[in-house]
Order: sequence, then C-alpha cells, then structure tokens
Amino acid sequence: MSVVIYVNGNIYTMDAALPYAQAMAVDTEHGRILAIGPDDEVRRVGPAGQAREVIDLHGKTMLPGFIDAHIHLLDAAYRSHYIDAEGCRSAEAVARLVQERVAQTPAGQWILGGHWDKNLWPGQHFPTRLLLDAVAPAHPVALWSKDGHLLWVNSLALQRATITSATPQPENGVILHDADGVPTGVLQEEGATSLVYRVIDRSDPTMNRVFLHRIIGELQRFGITTIHDIEGETSLDLFREMRDAGTLGVRVQMIVPRTLLPQLPALGIHNADNDLLRVGGIKIFADGTLGSQTAAMLESFEGSPGNYGILSTSEREMLDNVRDAARLGATIAIHAIGDRAARVALNAIEYAQTMLAQGGISNASLPQLRYRLEHVQLIAPEDLQRMRRLGVVASIQPFHAVADRDIAERYWGRRHRHAYAYRTMHAMGIPLALGSDAPVETFDPFRILYAATLRRDPNLPRPPWMLDQALPMADALWSYTLVAAYAGAEEQRKGSLSVGKLGDAVVLREDILHVAQERMPENGVQATILGGKLVYGTV
Repeated sequence: MSVVIYVNGNIYTMDAALPYAQAMAVDTEHGRILAIGPDDEVRRVGPAGQAREVIDLHGKTMLPGFIDAHIHLLDAAYRSHYIDAEGCRSAEAVARLVQERVAQTPAGQWILGGHWDKNLWPGQHFPTRLLLDAVAPAHPVALWSKDGHLLWVNSLALQRATITSATPQPENGVILHDADGVPTGVLQEEGATSLVYRVIDRSDPTMNRVFLHRIIGELQRFGITTIHDIEGETSLDLFREMRDAGTLGVRVQMIVPRTLLPQLPALGIHNADNDLLRVGGIKIFADGTLGSQTAAMLESFEGSPGNYGILSTSEREMLDNVRDAARLGATIAIHAIGDRAARVALNAIEYAQTMLAQGGISNASLPQLRYRLEHVQLIAPEDLQRMRRLGVVASIQPFHAVADRDIAERYWGRRHRHAYAYRTMHAMGIPLALGSDAPVETFDPFRILYAATLRRDPNLPRPPWMLDQALPMADALWSYTLVAAYAGAEEQRKGSLSVGKLGDAVVLREDILHVAQERMPENGVQATILGGKLVYGTV
C-alpha cells in the first residue's frame, strides 16, 4: 500500500460528522481515504515501512472534487472544431461563418456547427434554408441552436434526409413550413432533427479521442473529478477505451438515452466495483426548451397564443419508460423545462412508485434508484410540493438562470417570477444537484457558483436577477459535491472527504467561504486530486 498524506490544510469535508479538518491520508493504490482530521493524528496513519509521501497544503483550502451532474462531454469537446455562432447577432452573421467554412471544405461534405440563438437577433425570427442555400449551394449544412433543440439546415441537407413538402410531421417533433407548404429548413425537437442527424457522416474516431483527451484536461484544470455524462453509445465506447488504457482522468457516470433502456442490464448498471466508469440510468426528454419556445407549457407562451410547446415523449411512453427503468433500479433523469413537462414527468414518477409498492418493492431494496428532473426551469407550486414528497432530485444548472433572464421575461411574462426557483426548492428540502449543461453553457465551476450565489454573470455589468432565489455559498458547494453524488446514487463513495470514500479533491487558491463572493472568478484551482494523486497543478 502506498499512502499520500496532505497536511496543513484548510479542509472543508462536506461531511456533517466532521465538517472541518487539517489533513487527509489516502491509499493511492485503491484511491480511498484512510484518515482525515488533525495533522498530528493523520500523520500517524499506516503501518511502519510502507511507502509514504507527505504534501504540505500551506494553508490552502481543500474541498471534495466538483461533480458536474449534467454535461454532454463529447459535444462540448467538439465545440472548438465546429462553426461557433454564439457571438452572431443576426442570421446573416451566421451565414458569413458558413461561407468562410465553404471555402475550406470540399464540395459535398457536411458543414456542421451551431450555438446560434435567434433570441439575440433583430425580430427574433426563425432563420430559413434560403440564406444557407445562397452561401453553400454544394454543401449540406446543419447548424444546431444554442440549446440543441432546433436544427437549421439548407436545401441540400433536406434532400439528403429526404424531407419534402409531403413528409408527414414526425412524432415528438415539428418540421416548420412556409406559406407554400415547403420546409423552411428549421426542425424542432428530436423527432424532426433526428431525420437529418441520422444521415450526417459519422465523426472521425481519432478526432473523438483527441478532443476528449483535451477536454478532460480542462475538467481537471477546473477541479471537476466526476461528471454525469448525458450521451449515447459513442461516448460510452470511448470512455471504456480510455479507462482500459488508463487515460480516462475523470470519473464518469453515463446517463444514456431512453432508447437503450432494454440494454441497461447488459451495460452494467449495477457495476459498483468500477470507480472510473459506470452506467447509471436513462435520460428521457419530456419537452423542448425556453429558447426554442418548445418547452411544454400549461399556458401558452407570451405573444404566441396557442403555442403550448412540445411534449417530446408522449405521456403513455413516459409512464412505461419510468416504470420499467424504476424496476431495474436505475437513475431516471427527465428533461423538464416547462411546467407542463414537469407535471407529466412527476405523474410518471408517482405512477412508477405506486407500481413498485403494489409489487412489494421498497425504495430500500433499490439503492441505485434515483428520480431526477433535469433543469426544472418553470414548475407549478403544487408540483414543487410533489417533488419534495416523491423524493425527486432537482438537477439544476445555475448559469441558465443568468443566461436566460431576458427570454424568460419575454416568453413567460409574469410567470418568470416562479422560474429558476433554487432557494425555494432548497428551503423545501428538495435535493439540488449542480451541473453545467455544457456545451450549452460554461462548465467553469466558479462562474456557475457565481451565478448560483449572486444571480448574475460575472462577465456582464448587469444587476442580479431575482436575487431572492440565490443560494448561500455553503449550500451551493454542498450541491456541487455531496448532493450531486447523491443524484448519481454514489453518496457512499464520493461527494465528501470521509474515511472509506474516494480521495477526490480540489485545492483552491483562496478560501471560497471567507473571500468576497465578487472575487470568486479570480479564485481558481491550485490542484486537482483524483484517488489521492495529483492530476492537475501543484501544492
């Protein structure tokens, strides 16, 4: 056994039984914490003669490693490779980026990218294929929106996907048409966007590996030691390959699409012996998004009478999927942004719990089972009470609140006062797990914590937005560590610095609980520790 002992630290353990410590000893062979407490006690850990390394923290602050409870890592890794239209303030500006890429791309090859946001454009109108046709007549073009729920394509892309005026509207999606009944080039939600995605050329496996290695280094630089990755089999296969090669460098829990529900047992859903990679459960889309005006609503969007959004999964399918996943003891993560989506999701969760109880199955017999609502951006007060009663985790991304503030007020009107209600949820006892939703928003924990506690973007000179819903820093950190571990049914293995748990930690330049919150973006990570070993920085 090889032991590393970190001493002379300011350690916030996130363990209620021992909230503060000076030192931590980790068995680096197995990655587990052997002891935590005062310097003099921890220094004595381990039998004589074993390999020992003592590292002085010089009074620096140590926390459990951050757990990003909602990220799409491969998508985030590819963002630097694709056209990035985030800074574009018009459809024409996006088209100019496409035109530049056309000049560098052989005819017939796909031009991909996105992150465009029509809500920042004059008039906030949907774009059309005609603009892309003008700059890319010989290249199929597919550009996803910032939230990933819209796809803007040109005529050649429509042809390759065999989408015409006669194509019937798909289930759980919409093909927009012009006044003449011709597809405009904008597709809404998975039922429609998948028609194009399935004909896009597969990505290069070599590039996948290169980009993943690069972005995992970024995760380590930000002190992120575990992610809940919401992607499919391509990512899972890559993570397996990296794990087997000893190059993974971050712990991954996969939450796979609901279409893989029948395969969950074979994917090793209950493989708790693997500390680097496991499949936790399934992701179900209940609706679309606010930015695309496809979130499923109890009342129509402001200024758009009759638009109640889109239920991405039918209520019957939702009931069946949640029940079947619950019987397997899987994590069930349901994307729910609109208040109707949250209600439909909670109906399914309550139904599943009733079915389990009638079958004599208790929650205690399914220790891996977690019910989660992802995003929970707008929810009726009575459904918040149901979340608490049903034990549902709110998997939230605080940066959405500050990025979406203008469109929340525009499209939800008076209802925006009930949106992104993080402090209300916390006060009610609803578990909050923090994440990023990258590549939609940043995965920088300090910008996310700033948004959670001050309700504004540190890079924009704007006043806080609904400051009454800000979280205290201690609670935000709790949600970024132990509660996020709980959301993945891994609170017995990680999320706090406790004896027997994994020795995953982050060392900060400053004491995050005792420095002015306005200075948070200036703080940063001194070192990141995975299983007791330094994987980034020095101390």
